[in-house]
Amino acid sequence: MTDLKQLRQQIKDRLDRETTESLLSYLGYEIQRDHKFKLRPEERTASASVDRNGRITDFGSGWAGDPVALLHEHHSQTLKDATQYVATALGISYE
Repeated sequence: MTDLKQLRQQIKDRLDRETTESLLSYLGYEIQRDHKFKLRPEERTASASVDRNGRITDFGSGWAGDPVALLHEHHSQTLKDATQYVATALGISYE
């Protein structure tokens, strides 16, 4: 099995705005044309955005991270599960 740290690096190497937005859309987020989206369902306006490198930034809290960090911190997945989920979505083998 691939080391978790190596797997995270492989994911980061593949991320860009389009890839991150596709993952977010698959998770149920509605991405606007200006690359902004509502991070929390109760929000009325977009509270986060995706930069050209595929990093997500929350305007309110200042939190920033990649899709793995989003799953881990905002969807309560373990870091291992979040990493494996994103790796699978990107077609990265880790077995």
